[in-house]
Amino acid sequence: MTSRVEGKVAVVTGAGRGIGRAVAILLAEEGASVVVNDLGCEVNGTGSSRVPADSVVDEIRSKGGNAVASYDDMALIESGESVIRTAVDTYGRLDALVNSVGVRIDCPIGEMSPEEFGRVLRNDLKGTFVPTKFAAIEFRRQRSGRIVNMTSDAGLGGSGVSNYAASSEAIIGLTRTVARDLGKYGVTCNAISPLARTRLFTEATDNPEDVAPLAVYLCAESGPNVNGYVFGVQGGSVSVYTNPLIARSVHKWGTFTMDELDESVPKTLGSAL
Repeated sequence: MTSRVEGKVAVVTGAGRGIGRAVAILLAEEGASVVVNDLGCEVNGTGSSRVPADSVVDEIRSKGGNAVASYDDMALIESGESVIRTAVDTYGRLDALVNSVGVRIDCPIGEMSPEEFGRVLRNDLKGTFVPTKFAAIEFRRQRSGRIVNMTSDAGLGGSGVSNYAASSEAIIGLTRTVARDLGKYGVTCNAISPLARTRLFTEATDNPEDVAPLAVYLCAESGPNVNGYVFGVQGGSVSVYTNPLIARSVHKWGTFTMDELDESVPKTLGSAL
C-alpha cells in the first residue's frame, strides 16, 4: 500500500465487477475508504443482485481495507443522492467519484427498438449524471473533489452499437462540461476510455486491472491538475485524446447558396473531409 489516497473517501459505481471492481480494490489498497456500488444487473440492464457488491466489500475488508456496499440503481435520482449520502454518513466526507456503470445491447440501427436504445442511455448516461449531480453538491461545498467517468471509443464509429456510441459520446460531453462547471471550485472531472476484457467487452484481451492505476491516479490530489480530458488505456499504454477542433472553414458575407456550396465545399473543405 502506497497511500496515495490515504484517508480519502471514494464512491465507485458499477464496482461489483470488471473495471469498477478493479478501481475500488486499488483505491482501498491505496488507503481510501470505498463505497462499492453495484446494482448487480445483467449485461443488458435487467435484474439485480447484491452478490457482486458484497463480494468486493468482503475482498477489501479481508485485506484490512474499509468498504461498504450500495445496491442502488444509479439511474434513479433518489439512488444517486443515497449513494453519496452513504459516503458522507459513513466516513464523514467524499473526495472522489468514479462512474463505471454500463450496460450494452448491440443491434443494427434499423432493428433497434426504442426500448433497447433508451435502456442503454438510461443506465450508462443517466447513471453517470445522477451520482455526479449529488457529488457536485458536496465537492462545491468543500472546494475539492475528483470525478472520473468511464466511457468508450464506440462514438468514433462501430457496427450495431448506436445506443452505446451515443451514450459514450454524451458522457464525454458531460465530462467536459462538468469540468468547467466545477473547476473554479477546485474540482476536476476527467474520463477514461478503456479497452479491457469485461462482460461488456469479452473480445478484449487486456485486464480490468490495467485501467485501475490511471483511475486512482486521477482521483489523487497529488496528481496533476488536469481537468476535462479524455484518457485512453490499453494494456501498458496510456494516452490522452485531443479535444475536437475545427479542421478548415470557408466564409462569405451572408448565406451560402446551394451552387456556392457545390463549388466551395469540395475545393476549400475537401482536404479535411
